Formats: sequence, C-alpha cells, structure tokens
Amino acid sequence: MDSAQRIKPRDLVVGRRYLHRNGLFIREIEEIEGNRVHYHDQVSKSGWSCSNSVFVRVCPTVATPEDEERVAEAERKLARLK
Repeated sequence: MDSAQRIKPRDLVVGRRYLHRNGLFIREIEEIEGNRVHYHDQVSKSGWSCSNSVFVRVCPTVATPEDEERVAEAERKLARLK
C-alpha cells in the first residue's frame, strides 16, 4: 500500500506508525482489540485508545520516513524555545 494512500480500518497494523492529520504527531498502534485501537504518540508514551474508524479519520496515512523527520525537527524547534 502506498503510504500516501488514505487507509481504512481494516488496513491498520499493530506496530505501524501513522501520521496525524495535523502533521504534528505520529501515532504507533500497540494493540487492536475488535474495533478498538490502542496507541501512543511521541508526546504521551502511556497510551490512548479509540475506535478504528476514529483512528483512521484522525490518522489517515502511514507515516513515511520524511514525515518522521519533519515531526522530529518540529519537536527540536519547540524544545529550543523552552
């Protein structure tokens, strides 16, 4: 599947990382139970959960290495401002 292609709930994979639609967060799926997705992002390592349909609306694409670098750079810039 092309990482820029919008995903569907059935396409979700444990361990895969997805880009939030605001471009500031990358969420990694920890577990899928039925239609519940358990995930964490780079800000909160403790984890969250939501339905698979909500997850794909908020994180509609698989994160590319370029996405990961862009998010990391944004975090570095914020850290310098503190």
